Amino acid sequence: MNTLMQYIWANKLVPQRELVTTNGDIIDIINTGQYSSCGASVFRNAKIKIGESTWSGNVVLHDKSSDWEKELHNKKSTYDNVILHVTHYDDIETIRPHGESIPQLHIKYPNQLEKEFYDAVNENIALPCCNTIAEMSKIELHCNLSRLLVERIEEKAERIKNIYSLCDKRWDDALFRLLARNFGFGIQSCAFEAWASTLNMQALAKHRNNKLQVEAIFFGQAGLLEDSTIPAYYLSEAQNCKYYNDLKREYKFLANKFNLQSVDANIWNKGSYTPHLRIARLATLYAKNSISLSSLANCNTLQELRHIFQVQPEGYWRYHLIFGGTETSGTSVLKNNQADLLIINTVAPILYTYGKHRNDARLCEKAEDFLHNLPNENNNIIRYWSQMGVNINCAADSQALIHLRNNYCNKHKCAECRFAYAYLKEKIRA
Repeated sequence: MNTLMQYIWANKLVPQRELVTTNGDIIDIINTGQYSSCGASVFRNAKIKIGESTWSGNVVLHDKSSDWEKELHNKKSTYDNVILHVTHYDDIETIRPHGESIPQLHIKYPNQLEKEFYDAVNENIALPCCNTIAEMSKIELHCNLSRLLVERIEEKAERIKNIYSLCDKRWDDALFRLLARNFGFGIQSCAFEAWASTLNMQALAKHRNNKLQVEAIFFGQAGLLEDSTIPAYYLSEAQNCKYYNDLKREYKFLANKFNLQSVDANIWNKGSYTPHLRIARLATLYAKNSISLSSLANCNTLQELRHIFQVQPEGYWRYHLIFGGTETSGTSVLKNNQADLLIINTVAPILYTYGKHRNDARLCEKAEDFLHNLPNENNNIIRYWSQMGVNINCAADSQALIHLRNNYCNKHKCAECRFAYAYLKEKIRA
């Protein structure tokens, strides 16, 4: 549906006071019918009460009654069963092919509203409904955001199911791949996901107790053990570094043993941050066996989850950010907001997906509870909604609003959006 008239009819937005035929008979819409475009806008198998009689058949919509005549001769079979003709601009009498007058409803709405709706559905222009969102009652806003949150989680669950299949239906492997992607924090997410997909988790498991070998596989598969990836001003220091040379030696042995193929190191060029420290953090989490679905499922508080992710880099990475780089005063643990992003994008979605897989409602509820207790995200989309006056209280709200922007506003799905519905309802019934 791409016209306002179709939307108004399908959603029963005609004000009750205007549900009267041009002959004065009161109309009661029982069923609007199923939309079917066949030149005209036709809703088939509708059921309406006109006066004292109940009718079943087709409802035809036209901007102008005169459009009826243009299409009548070519579509007699469609028009034979018309029980109501709905128009906007005029109310000229319309008749069936055999001469009988057809009940007619004249819908009135501002012409500017029709242009807004058309532009929102067909052009790169948003429907101006933000004020309606900000002015909604808390109950109505909560209901709509809750629906969007479920859509958001279900969308993520579908992606996780695909990852689960790619990981030979091993949940902990799927968890690690998802976590690795989210360690990219948006800018390098695709690079981290591509890197994680090359890791042979079965091979890694055999060397889990040897942290040097775990790091060798991690950095080697990332293509970061090649001298060409090190800035020229750090290269000499790296080549003389025992740790760097130990990693290269171990990786050469393990790559030959398990037939490993690394990613192209150029995938890390996006963004200004080097991935070394984040890969080192993941290696520490993996070597310590800190990350597993059971360990996450056993956490009952946000502080427990944050504690899992806030590991202190060890050894070389305690004081370096890149191979051969200048020593720092000490690298820190992940900040709370970074750990929270990992909980929002990794823990909550995979617990929800796993809960559905196991028919465990408790896990699904726990996943949603974490989102309701986490502070909201702070990104361009959330700042936009906040500037529009929308009250954002937690991560559940921010996730719902991100879904609204990405899946409805940006895709011009105003005809399917509850906030657009509220805006149009207010304008039409004003």
